Amino acid sequence: MTAANRRVSRVFVTAAALLVLAAPSLAAQTSAAYFEFLMARRLEALGDQSGALAALERAAAADPVSAEVRAEIAAFHLRRDRRTEAESAARDALKLDDGNLEAHRVLGLVYTSQADALSASAAGPKFRTLAGEAIGHLERVAKDPTVGLDVLFSLGRLYLRMDEAAKAVDAFARVVTQSPGSLQGRLFLSQAYAASGNLENAISTLDVIVDDEPRVASTLAQYQEQAGLLQAAVENYTRALALEPTSRGLKVRRITALVAAREYTRAAALAAEAQGQHGDDPRFPRLRARALFEAGDVARAFAVLEPTAKAFPRDGATQFALADLYNDAGRDVDAERTLRQLLEIEPANAQALNYLGYLLAERGRQLDEAVRLVQRALDLDPDNPYYLDSLGWALFRRGDLEAAEKHLAPAAARLPRNGEVQNHLGDLLARRGRWAEAIEAWTRALDGEAGEVDRDDVRKKIADARSRLPR
Repeated sequence: MTAANRRVSRVFVTAAALLVLAAPSLAAQTSAAYFEFLMARRLEALGDQSGALAALERAAAADPVSAEVRAEIAAFHLRRDRRTEAESAARDALKLDDGNLEAHRVLGLVYTSQADALSASAAGPKFRTLAGEAIGHLERVAKDPTVGLDVLFSLGRLYLRMDEAAKAVDAFARVVTQSPGSLQGRLFLSQAYAASGNLENAISTLDVIVDDEPRVASTLAQYQEQAGLLQAAVENYTRALALEPTSRGLKVRRITALVAAREYTRAAALAAEAQGQHGDDPRFPRLRARALFEAGDVARAFAVLEPTAKAFPRDGATQFALADLYNDAGRDVDAERTLRQLLEIEPANAQALNYLGYLLAERGRQLDEAVRLVQRALDLDPDNPYYLDSLGWALFRRGDLEAAEKHLAPAAARLPRNGEVQNHLGDLLARRGRWAEAIEAWTRALDGEAGEVDRDDVRKKIADARSRLPR
């Protein structure tokens, strides 16, 4: 054996001897820490919280390099809602082992609670910072397929508030998979689906349990109403009212769905019944009047709403509803008078300012005032596409075509399915001799989902514009 080999051999022998000598000490440390760890669990179960914490601290002293013990201390503090202590212990655990999942879980839940504690006014950058921290920790834990529901619920809620609906769907789908009977899990999953634009799955998530869990009927009805399933929505609002028969909000939503479904007679009857039950609530006569009007009973509609407007002179929504009814009945003078009275009470009512300005623009009179009124509405609600359309239309009627286009073009871009807005843009483009573009706008008006247009008139304008195109 060479001298070099002998030196290597001696090194291995010495190292092995040291390990043998050290092994009993390390084993004793680990054994002591484990004993204290188990003792802590037992004491906590018996209700001896101070004894449990003392045992955990002895375990940490016995095994100073154990991340698991510090993570358990962090979890212990979190269960006691001592968030500062929990955060500190969890950070100590991660210094020893950055992959410790329990420490990440504790920190994620601590930051989630801090984010939840922020009021709506305090949300924003501070919330996003806290939520980002929480998500970063919880996502590491969520990689474990056996992760607890607390982590998945917290992640899902944070994703929803951070507008990450697809991730929220994944989180709450895991909740429902683990706990199919979880009412909260299904409610949150349906909310996540709705936020992602998937109303079909939002509805089906709750529809399968509504017979056994009628408490979800109200939420299910709202999704059905959004999806245009109005009869089903009415049925579920009725089911929800069986649980909360005095709920004014549910009554309002059911009547609104009936009006949208054009069941005007039933809507008017239910609104009249609710009006008798809640005489201090002007929403019911407003809905009743609209249902009667749409059913063709114009006189009764005004007989209901005009006294209500007198009884609630400072209720802007009621005054606005009366003006709307006057306008739809062709009584534009009465509509203007009612809107001006409303603006005396609420001079910063942007909706009323816009409505009055648009009403004047439609008449083609007092156009300077119309422009000023709608501009005031836009000052209160900048970039509102409906107000942009109103201002553009008032400018168009006044003959300011270039200025009109600066408002009508962005309004039409943001409301591509609004027939009335597209019709306005088409008229402007035609006036400026841009016939091909006008035809495109009018075609969109015919295909639109919102806004009323005279379809025959639009078709005539398209035919006339085509005859003007160069051949």
